[in-house]
Amino acid sequence: MEKVLEQGNFRQSMSWLHTWGGLVAGWVLFCIFLTGAIGVFDDDITHWMNPEQKQTAVVDPASLTQSERAAMVEMGQRYLQEVMPEGHFWAIGLPSEDHPVIRLFWQDMQENPGAQLLDPLKGEPLPAEQNRQTEGGHHFVHMHFELHAGQAGIWLVGFFTMIMLVALVSGIIIHRRIFKDFFTLRFSKGQRSWLDAHNVSSVITLPFQLMIAYTGLAVFVAVYMPAAMYVNYQNPEDFFSELFEEPPHQAETGIKAEVVSLTNILLQGEQLLGRPASFVTVEHPGDSSARARVFGLFDPDEAFGKLVSQGSGRAMFNATNGQLMHHRMPGQVIDNPAYSAQQIMRRLHFANYGGYTVRWLYFLLGLAGAVMIASGSILFMVKRRQKSLNEFGRQTARVYRGIEALNIAAITGLAIACIGFFWINRLLPLDVDIRAVREIQLFFLLWFGTFLHAVLRPALSAWREQLLLFASLCLLLPILNWITTGDQLISYIVNSDWRAAGVELAALLLGLLALYSVRHLRQRQARQQADCPTRATIQAQRGIS
Repeated sequence: MEKVLEQGNFRQSMSWLHTWGGLVAGWVLFCIFLTGAIGVFDDDITHWMNPEQKQTAVVDPASLTQSERAAMVEMGQRYLQEVMPEGHFWAIGLPSEDHPVIRLFWQDMQENPGAQLLDPLKGEPLPAEQNRQTEGGHHFVHMHFELHAGQAGIWLVGFFTMIMLVALVSGIIIHRRIFKDFFTLRFSKGQRSWLDAHNVSSVITLPFQLMIAYTGLAVFVAVYMPAAMYVNYQNPEDFFSELFEEPPHQAETGIKAEVVSLTNILLQGEQLLGRPASFVTVEHPGDSSARARVFGLFDPDEAFGKLVSQGSGRAMFNATNGQLMHHRMPGQVIDNPAYSAQQIMRRLHFANYGGYTVRWLYFLLGLAGAVMIASGSILFMVKRRQKSLNEFGRQTARVYRGIEALNIAAITGLAIACIGFFWINRLLPLDVDIRAVREIQLFFLLWFGTFLHAVLRPALSAWREQLLLFASLCLLLPILNWITTGDQLISYIVNSDWRAAGVELAALLLGLLALYSVRHLRQRQARQQADCPTRATIQAQRGIS
């Protein structure tokens, strides 16, 4: 590799950097792009993955009266006082369109989380047959920004995002004819076709990729560059209190004090904000430092097309005596340029503006970015099969085979795991303990299984078989849903439930595209065998071309 750098000029050195940096980072970046594209519709996927909630809904969230909401908060507080009287955090979510039930969340003194759904009329925990515990679409969001690895995952994603920016810049440098090549797309031309696909998808998504990579880093600037925060503040809570223009954070005192009726706090908060509440939270319940917050109901029409959101309003109370401490009205903008800039970055990155039009645009651009990464990884192996550079000496062939297996698992394998997550949601019994965790564990187990398959099978066969499996899982998803829940695509459309219908329609479209790819691979393999049986057999063992 050192000889390559010594013999070449600047553009050649950039080519080496783009090739190897893009290949190594590509496996992780493809995961980030694909799950990010899917995660744009996280709430809609969660809606599809919770059929029992809409089937057994007993209240209409839009028509709830203030007294009904107050009664639900009282039921939630009563349950929390029984299971976690002295914890770190409480949250009571009132019924919404997505969740027509009472949602309870809490953390114990060690900040271990817990959750429970309550019947909004009786205040009793929902039975397993009405409570499908699932991460839903939020699984893809967490996979996107932290790979389900917590703080370490956030740092890992940030590291590969930096590599992505380097790969983008080096790609622009080495492709002198990139914009001319944008208008060239040749099919069934082997290496040339993969290069064309890589160039076209790169140019189409270049502005989006630069924006999404930069804003992704900016969103977590306090994580990646926390020095200034820790130098100027005793703890992060003080920093965020000043940022949000709220009273300073107060640590737990250790002095026991009961939380007052959250019903009264809800009524005060709604009257002050002039709108229904969506959540009531309590920090340090059972301690004299306890604070309660009432969050106003978010109105998407107010935030439509706005990169600086005015917010839905919030009110803070002393949770031990009910005294108002601070409030911010709906539509009130925090007078802080740094905060406004950060908010713009967040809304740009998470597509929290422009409604479904922007979400579909992000989804398509995210898939195009995934195509760019996948085509680049495949192009690497196509070129090496035609002419090996012998970078690893005697082990070169073995390394190439390992790269091919990683390509298959990272691209088609991840796609199988993603659609498989929808199948897991329907097939895993409802009464399984820690069901949401089991869903995620099975997702990773399925993904690992595709890697083993890629290692054990000839490369071309592995590509074709995994594409066929992906197509089958996509096309059969509506049938699985019908058999397991009684819901079906036609009923979704008739009832104008386009959120659930969109999930299954998208799956059908992706399944048809995968079938077309399988057909293309079979035809190409047949032509190779007809032209040169011996050569075709060798290439079938090596992979797609």
